[in-house]
Amino acid sequence: MAGGNGGADGEVVVGVDGSRTARRALEWAAEAAAGRGAGLVVLHAVSMPLLSTPFDRPVRLPPTPEVAERASSLLAEAVADIEAARPGLPLRTRVSASDPAPALINASKQAALVVVGSRGLGGAGSLFLGSVSIRVAAHSRCPVVVVPPGEGRRNGRRRVVTGVDGSSGSAAALRFALEEAARTGAGLTVVHAWEPRRPVDPFMPGTDPDEAERRTIEAYADKQVRRMLDEAGDGRTGDVPVRVLVVWDQPAHALLEAGAEADMIVVGSRGRGGFRGLLLGSVSQAVLHHAPVPVAVVRTHAEGPAH
Repeated sequence: MAGGNGGADGEVVVGVDGSRTARRALEWAAEAAAGRGAGLVVLHAVSMPLLSTPFDRPVRLPPTPEVAERASSLLAEAVADIEAARPGLPLRTRVSASDPAPALINASKQAALVVVGSRGLGGAGSLFLGSVSIRVAAHSRCPVVVVPPGEGRRNGRRRVVTGVDGSSGSAAALRFALEEAARTGAGLTVVHAWEPRRPVDPFMPGTDPDEAERRTIEAYADKQVRRMLDEAGDGRTGDVPVRVLVVWDQPAHALLEAGAEADMIVVGSRGRGGFRGLLLGSVSQAVLHHAPVPVAVVRTHAEGPAH
């Protein structure tokens, strides 16, 4: 896995809640675990209440027998098809008394990868993406893949898409994307987006470069991206076909356009424009909210531990 993100030889952890989106995430996670030669942990969180105590921090109540039985039934039903389709895949289930996001974040400390669906049982009304997927992506100690419902809009060609901006976050995303492409036999598209210059007057339009300036910018950007590719690659990734795409566009829009028919879009949790206190940057959040394909979010050691 990408350097410094969770346990490189750990398991793939996926959260399930009985929803159709979680079932799609489980299928994706099983395929990812099989491709990595890793075990699969299927986790269901039951959100037991906290009990206040007079002299210590609150204590979470254990699941009641009824809650435990419902959780076991949900997990058994969830993994039945996976066990039938992949009989050799090491698989175990786990019930957590915590809320979903803390349970998955805690599991990420020993995982190679955490997988979540983009929405749960509550659909848009529950703000699942904002309350769970975003929290897990922001605080996980290993890479997180957020899987949308359905199959996306893939065209049959295997391709991974990532963006680079020269930051340590995008370098970590590039390493992960290269490894993912090598593992799955996919090509890699590396996007570098230059945003139009913004005028001081907010009512004036932005200005595009002239042709000579554009060629200079594109040549410089291509050189920098190639340098990052050389630094990120190793013996396992040398045969990955790579396409470098330098565009004059907003980064999130450029990634969404390039990745609309990809197998995966990979983003760093925060790029050059990120604030230290903001664990997910605006580009990562925009891609997570709008991508029709799985999105991997990769953190770096430089961002500090997730709390």
